[in-house]
Amino acid sequence: LIEGASQGAGLGHEFLAHVERCRLLVHVLDLAPLDGSDPVSNHETIETELRDHGAGLADLPRVLCLSKADLVTPEEAQSAMTAWVDRLGSDALEVIFTSAATGAGLDDLRAALVRHVPASGDADDELPEVEVEATHRVYRPGAGAAIRVVRTGPGAFRVENERVERLLVRHDLANEESLRYIEDRFRAMGVIKALEAEGFEPGDDVEIAGTVFELDPGGSPRR
Repeated sequence: LIEGASQGAGLGHEFLAHVERCRLLVHVLDLAPLDGSDPVSNHETIETELRDHGAGLADLPRVLCLSKADLVTPEEAQSAMTAWVDRLGSDALEVIFTSAATGAGLDDLRAALVRHVPASGDADDELPEVEVEATHRVYRPGAGAAIRVVRTGPGAFRVENERVERLLVRHDLANEESLRYIEDRFRAMGVIKALEAEGFEPGDDVEIAGTVFELDPGGSPRR
């Protein structure tokens, strides 16, 4: 996540869209940045991007992980942790220093995640239920609008659902990682199952939000 991500810099919108699915954030901050940058400024940059993006990201609970503790003395690491606790107050659930090189603090970080990750998911994450109608099948996610599939021609289908459309338009279909993520979300949201119920076969064309692409579950959607 880089400065300007909330305005689309880099993969900002795509990355922030992923973060919207999170219930707990771990903000990893170098104690000794190799580029000589200021950790306080780096922290504020990320927090600003979260606030500017909106969607409740600024309100998510956080654990601050001060990494690369092996590059400073134990006294400096402890001092930095104390200063961050004072600086953040209740804005961070915990402040922990870690080192991937030595393993220091990793058990503490794991324990913190177990303590603070919410025990239950959103209704948004519930598995879809199937409702059969006369002319088409409708898949209703636990708390969302219906997923409607319409056959538009031989080997061609249109998916109508606001959540599915939002998912597609905010991702780059030219990016392989995005395509894999989209297919995973399609499965979780019931899109693949809804398509298959209408006779969809891998390689058929699918239209969502005005974009037509070839969907090959197990492969990748292709425009």
